[in-house]
Amino acid sequence: MRKHLYKKSLLLLSLASTQCLAADDGPLQLNASVQGVWDSNFSRTPLNDSERTVLSSAGISFDDTFGRQRLIAKWQARHYEYDKHPDFDATTDTGQLSWKGLFGEQFNTDVDFSRNSYQVDRLEFFGKDIVTRDDLVAKIGYGNDRRLSFHVGGRKSTQEHSNYQRNSLDFEEEEGFADVGYQTSNKSNVFLRYKSGNRAYTNPLIDPLTGSPVNVDLDFDYQQLELDSQWVLSPKTTFSALVARYKRDGSINDATGSVASLGVEWQATEKINLKGGYTLNEPAIGETSDSPSRVKTVFVSALWQYSSKWSIGSSAAYSVIDYGNLSPDLIRKEKLHNFMPLTIVFDSGHHWKVRLDSGWRKNDSRIAVRNYLSRQVSAGLFFYY
Repeated sequence: MRKHLYKKSLLLLSLASTQCLAADDGPLQLNASVQGVWDSNFSRTPLNDSERTVLSSAGISFDDTFGRQRLIAKWQARHYEYDKHPDFDATTDTGQLSWKGLFGEQFNTDVDFSRNSYQVDRLEFFGKDIVTRDDLVAKIGYGNDRRLSFHVGGRKSTQEHSNYQRNSLDFEEEEGFADVGYQTSNKSNVFLRYKSGNRAYTNPLIDPLTGSPVNVDLDFDYQQLELDSQWVLSPKTTFSALVARYKRDGSINDATGSVASLGVEWQATEKINLKGGYTLNEPAIGETSDSPSRVKTVFVSALWQYSSKWSIGSSAAYSVIDYGNLSPDLIRKEKLHNFMPLTIVFDSGHHWKVRLDSGWRKNDSRIAVRNYLSRQVSAGLFFYY
């Protein structure tokens, strides 16, 4: 038992409270939180391996306009501290730096850098691994998304793994894109977009037995054509849809396929919000540690804003995951169930709130070691100013 875990939590709460009280009102926003998380099956195996975690976070954001220019800067750090598995302790961070400009009546520019890092779930990889992805996107547009508009731009991305056994999955990606869009008077819009780019994996795959490089080439060029739309069907109902076809040209990553995302949101009453949707994704080999060939997911959620301070929510998701790119003895289809039966939030309205979450997760696989059931409970105190 790591007794200092909870002493540190109290110290962080104290610092967070002091930080929030010291903040000034305006474009600068500060936040901090401490959460306690209990997971009945940390190892994601048929053997139950319960774990308690303290998740602490702190962040800062700035969003302001200067004439016809807008500057956005955000940063959030999260620290995970485990009771029984201290070797998995980790710190991750996310951030954004964005500049949006308007020149004349029709021309606009957008330069955006974003970072996202996260701990890999142990179902995907058994060891400790932190994935960090950086994206730099720049584009120029004509039309300001009013009626007919046009955009051209480019993106440069990198993705890196902290675990040396996953370094062969590090990659760099470059992409150019162009789109044409139309927006109606009720803010519905539709965009036709073309993307072309390439991905290069920066480190060779190493044979764990011999320590020698393996001749595996995951690099590929790609093209993608997509239709991206959002429809305001009524003041209470919004529908979004993205459908795309892609082609990858590479030695191993050589395929043609589809990507899709459908979503609907309905503000049923003044206090009840309902959402649902479907996603289809066909990741490239090497994009994640377990490299599924296809992931299909349906999801629903409900939120009841009981009062100005209390809200109650629930959500569920069901995924069918195909592993068709592996050796014949490992080809399979898995079914992942995620259910959050109850989420309760109390917002004091005075720079702090409390949140309680419950979760249930189950994975079905023909590989016995990947069959597991897990339950989670978390409680957190959040400060913001």
